[in-house]
Amino acid sequence: MVAGAEDVITLDAGQAGELGLSETDRVLLTETGLPRVAGGPFWADIPDGPLGLFTVLPLDGDNRALILGGTGPDGDMLYFLDVREGVVVLLSQGERPEFEIVNTSLTAFAEFVRRLGAYTRSERPADDKARLAEIAAGLERLDPEAFRHPHCWWALVVAHHRREAARRERALAPARSRREAFYRALDRLDEKGRRLVTDKEFASETGEYGLLTLPDDVPDAFSADGALLRDVDVRWRGGLESEIQSAFAWEGLVVHVPEDEPEDDDESFDAAMERLMAAANGPQEPGEGIVTCLAAAETSDLCRILRAFERLAAKGYVAEPALWPTTSGCWERVAERTADGEPPRAVFWNTQSHDSAFDTKGDLVGELYLGWAGDPEEIAAVLAGTELVVKTPEDEGTTFILARG
Repeated sequence: MVAGAEDVITLDAGQAGELGLSETDRVLLTETGLPRVAGGPFWADIPDGPLGLFTVLPLDGDNRALILGGTGPDGDMLYFLDVREGVVVLLSQGERPEFEIVNTSLTAFAEFVRRLGAYTRSERPADDKARLAEIAAGLERLDPEAFRHPHCWWALVVAHHRREAARRERALAPARSRREAFYRALDRLDEKGRRLVTDKEFASETGEYGLLTLPDDVPDAFSADGALLRDVDVRWRGGLESEIQSAFAWEGLVVHVPEDEPEDDDESFDAAMERLMAAANGPQEPGEGIVTCLAAAETSDLCRILRAFERLAAKGYVAEPALWPTTSGCWERVAERTADGEPPRAVFWNTQSHDSAFDTKGDLVGELYLGWAGDPEEIAAVLAGTELVVKTPEDEGTTFILARG
């Protein structure tokens, strides 16, 4: 039975007594209650039925599960209390249901829901990321097991909010210093699934993809006012250098990537593409390397092109560098980001074009072929701002081409 004020739900005291809840859990559920809608990761308004709110289900032996709510109003992912053990578990329904202990106690779960719900519903101040970091640190102190791995549920929830905060920050104003630009570039890589880890974690997680690590003394590379005083190395494992170089170029920073090893003249196109796809996605052991953010470099052709891409994105285009290793894969990603029923509007290049068109610092040494959809005159006018030679397509079946004069 559900009772309580409009914004709080409580468990019937009689049902709580029948369940044999611990005193702490009984008081929390029957007197304090849970928010009806916390926002973000918790909803008590889930569909009625065999898995409805406060439904009791059998577990092993005489143990039982009490449904507490879901991650959304559809009820596809549900939280339940393991009555005997006192832990809160997340159930992901499907052909093969999956279970994950998300909190070691109901008290911790309720506090996670309360704090993250309050954050979700609040206005976004200028120090949004710092405020979120403070909330996350407090939650980790409360229940360290909830953050034991970056793929744990609450760690993923916090990471999602951090990415949203980073996007809002970028939309409000450009970076005020090169230090801020540097960390915004790392935020962009985080949004693409690249994880910043400590040097120790990097050394131990040898089979993991998408890892980045920085020198321990990276704060010393910046002055008090945020100027970049010296080059900074970024070590990576499992990914593509073009993706890292582009993330920094979005923020106006020049990254040097190592010279490519001489290509095997006998390597077929299919073999080359297989090698490129494997570098991005496996299944072989993840490649690794070092790229360097340059202190002395002011800008590059890549930086100028991405400033134009920002203007195209503001006009509603999917404008992305090195979007995918293959052109067909690029179009699939454009389709994913195009509203149903709307014609695609996009400008992009693929990873292979990136590697052949740019030098190690992001300046063009060859022609850059841009896939596109939309208004060619509008695209050409924006690209003209790069001060590069813009070759416009003759028809929809040919590409834009950017090159140096």
